[in-house]
Amino acid sequence: MRSSSSRAALALALAANSIVAGIAMTQETEKPVALKALGTTGLGALPTAKPDKQDPTVAIQALEWEFEDSTKILVYGQINKGILNFDDGENSTSYGLTDNANSSTRAGVISTTDLTDEWELWSNIEIQYAPHSSGNVSQLDKNFADYGFDNGNIRRIGVALRSEKYGRFWLGQGSMASDNITEFDLSGTGVIAYSSVADTAAGSLFGLAEGGLSDVTVGSAFTNYDGLGRQVRIRYDTPEYNGFRLKTSYGQDLLNDDDASLYDVAVTYGAELGAFEIAGGAAYARNSGTNADILSGSITGLHQPTGLNLTFATGGIDGDDADGSYVYSKLGWRTSYFSIGETALSLDYYTGEKIRGDGSSSDTWAIAAVQNIDYWKSELWLTYRDFSYDDKSADFRDGQAVFAGLRIKF
Repeated sequence: MRSSSSRAALALALAANSIVAGIAMTQETEKPVALKALGTTGLGALPTAKPDKQDPTVAIQALEWEFEDSTKILVYGQINKGILNFDDGENSTSYGLTDNANSSTRAGVISTTDLTDEWELWSNIEIQYAPHSSGNVSQLDKNFADYGFDNGNIRRIGVALRSEKYGRFWLGQGSMASDNITEFDLSGTGVIAYSSVADTAAGSLFGLAEGGLSDVTVGSAFTNYDGLGRQVRIRYDTPEYNGFRLKTSYGQDLLNDDDASLYDVAVTYGAELGAFEIAGGAAYARNSGTNADILSGSITGLHQPTGLNLTFATGGIDGDDADGSYVYSKLGWRTSYFSIGETALSLDYYTGEKIRGDGSSSDTWAIAAVQNIDYWKSELWLTYRDFSYDDKSADFRDGQAVFAGLRIKF
């Protein structure tokens, strides 16, 4: 059952959407992209036509409508499933068809309306549904599945105003300014390998050198300190200046009944410099409830003629309950070897200290391959990842994950 604060937060966001647009919808995806949303006429206006701009190069057409007042509505989503196997050094466990927690199965609606020549209104609602996920299955319950639906399934619900001259104003459940700050990545393999290395097998348990399983999960031993995530917040982004943008926000985790003040500030950058594409950012975030300060960031670069790319991410936290840090690096190559779409390959390495407490260390490396199938808007992906963990309490065996699957977008 939802608490009163959770219901209030949802009611506030829904009311704001209804007043401004009838049905809400704003997009800030897990990788930085353009955001769009629904206009003042809502669903009451008749569309001028169903989407008739069919793209003959793809089989899955966009579900997009344009209304008489120029309002555009887009229905989007993805299905991302694979076969996961985790070897804890003593036993190998296959979890069957599993949702890929690196980029969960989800669906949403986005809309946009030009209010004036200067201002644009956006809104968005996005829901994820991954009952059997690589983030929660373990050797103790390899068939674990949570088919319920609660606040945790709500990724975004809010509205925004955008102006090229004055910036962007956000209200509702969505990304804080520091969200995604450690996840800038131009390797093309982010669907299965990026700085949040635990997502491949977060629920799996490390084995003990003496035999049996420990109580240490992969997810508790690795993190990328990616800011403050998605919260109920207000946020402002400045206009872009020479590729730079400053962002700040204030929020609370009301969907999880936590009213501690959260605030952050971030700077991001993106540009093409000759043959290179560069993207990155850095952020400071503060959680007053745990007295935690987070400093984190990432940078990625792609040499477009060769497809070679490098990515780095780092972060640290200092608070009542945590005092850890990590460094992540990735070398990648993108090439058009097959006519069906781009092929991306990468090799990455992560090392962390005190992620799970004083005296703990966490290391992992992985190889990953992604084959795009442009006609079907899909990606075949495969990774092998080796996890190692140590602390003062015991000796642990390394774990190896093999995960292969398919993501289809619509």
